[in-house]
Amino acid sequence: MDLTEIMEMREVREGRRLALYSISSNSDINLFFIHGAGGRADQWINQIDHFKDKYKVTAFDLLGHGRSPKPKNGYGFNALLADVVAVFEHHKGRKNIIIGHSYGVAFALHLAALKPDDIQKLVLIGANAPRPSTMSGIWKLPAFVLEWMRPIFSNGFVKGAFHPETNQEFIKKEQSISDKNPMYMMKQLINGIKESPELNICEIKIPTLVINGKADGLTPVSGAKELVTLLPNAEMIVVEKASHLVMMEQPETVNEIISNFITHK
Repeated sequence: MDLTEIMEMREVREGRRLALYSISSNSDINLFFIHGAGGRADQWINQIDHFKDKYKVTAFDLLGHGRSPKPKNGYGFNALLADVVAVFEHHKGRKNIIIGHSYGVAFALHLAALKPDDIQKLVLIGANAPRPSTMSGIWKLPAFVLEWMRPIFSNGFVKGAFHPETNQEFIKKEQSISDKNPMYMMKQLINGIKESPELNICEIKIPTLVINGKADGLTPVSGAKELVTLLPNAEMIVVEKASHLVMMEQPETVNEIISNFITHK
């Protein structure tokens, strides 16, 4: 299945259109997939293929990502969170499970804090404990300068996001897609983290599963373990031979882990 070919452009709220995929089933369980910064819904393709015949599935490209529009502005945390909330409100069902990756973990946690009665479980992949915003001065540079520096960012992404044994052709494909992200979008998105609302992690009591790749160089296992200690009802599984994109590097393992978590009472 090529997700990019079957996603539809939807107005999720006034003036905000996103590329979105949603498929219904007879199940009363809805799975919502939220990708990370610089990612896209297609990074969930192995999970969507696995779960779409059993559950309702919703996935979307955040503004500026994938097939969604790429305006020059509008990438602050609160604006993106409002998009996430709007998608959730439109597609939510009787039982809802939020699955977030990397930066998408922040949106998943804020959504859980805003809608605790509507969300039954959380799956946080490539997660890290929240920390005070200390953005590198690099992200204050003009976007055209950041474009010149793209090879540095690209090589850093490869080093931190993939296990050494991951297929090289897969890595090159992901790198080439990542290199298409507009730097004006990435700059605003990263600087926009500082505007994220205060969040008391300890008050999120929804059953939560944290999944991290053992070799994750972007959100290390140590940070994920710290997050688990803050969440009152959380457990963690570390996946061998995987890094930041664990759901793509070890899809069968991750699918089984998520499936067991969904069905466990």
